[in-house]
Amino acid sequence: MIWIVFLIFVNSGCTGQQPNPETNLPETIITIFDSPTSSNTLAATQEIISTDPITEPIVPTENISSSYTPEPTLTFTPDLSATTTLTPTITLTPTRTIIPSRTPYPTRTIRPSRTPIPTNTPTPSLAFFRINNIGPFSFVTSPIRPEAIVSPGEDGLIIVELMGEDGRTITKENINYQSYLGRRFGIAPEVSFELERVSEYGRLSIYTKDRYSRMLALTSVDLLLLQLGSNKITPPKDLTEPYIIRRPAPGDTIQGGVIVVQGLARILSASPIIIECIDPDGNIVGDATVEVEAPNQILSHIPFEAYIPYSVDESTNIRFTVRQESASRLPGTLYLYSFEITLEP
Repeated sequence: MIWIVFLIFVNSGCTGQQPNPETNLPETIITIFDSPTSSNTLAATQEIISTDPITEPIVPTENISSSYTPEPTLTFTPDLSATTTLTPTITLTPTRTIIPSRTPYPTRTIRPSRTPIPTNTPTPSLAFFRINNIGPFSFVTSPIRPEAIVSPGEDGLIIVELMGEDGRTITKENINYQSYLGRRFGIAPEVSFELERVSEYGRLSIYTKDRYSRMLALTSVDLLLLQLGSNKITPPKDLTEPYIIRRPAPGDTIQGGVIVVQGLARILSASPIIIECIDPDGNIVGDATVEVEAPNQILSHIPFEAYIPYSVDESTNIRFTVRQESASRLPGTLYLYSFEITLEP
């Protein structure tokens, strides 16, 4: 809307005559207000301002009547009570990622079974007493020259004996090696024999004894003795130690009345293994027999276990012997291994 103010001069008319300022004719002022609302109220106040030539001019008084309501003024007032909270920023430090190694194939885990699986026996050492050059059932004529690895007994003697098939002694020789006590060495004694028949089944044994005349070690080989002819030597099949005793150990002291024996054995015949505890007087204070299965392709020595009850009245030095007897028509010990232990009541 546009404010329009019309000044009407009474005496001017349409003639364009200018009013005379000296006459002081009255003039009329009309003011029109336009309200911002749709119901605008037109109020006009007309006042006649007269000026007397003598008196002071009267200041006009303006009265404005309107229903206009001024709009409130919005004033932004900052809230000073607000507190700004600074949240710390977490900076993540990159960690070094370890790349796992590449496994080409999964690992198979074997569950233990209730049936014990025999483990491969470590390679046994060579026998303490052994004959290196003549094997079982060799055809030999007199004289025989066995090459053996031995150690003298506590009396310094090494005994070489040849037996006939009826158990008689064909020849026997005690070789003195007292200057070699505690040593192992090789010997090659010459063994001569005479037969009453053309041929005979016999056994060559080499053994030693301790200070109480107890058998300390023995090795043997079965032979076919010939009165005439030539030698036909069969090489030895196995020169490893036949008996490996894990428990007890040499020098152990045992008490409680029972000896627990654990070991491995390579059988030499169909006869069982005989374990004996012999005191200094030659009395057997405890013994046991062990049946061992034949060797197979996996194990050359078969594990065994035995419990030997014993009875002694005082601390006693005994010789713990392991031996095996022949199952052929010629009786006797094929191999013997021993060591000393002490038994307590």
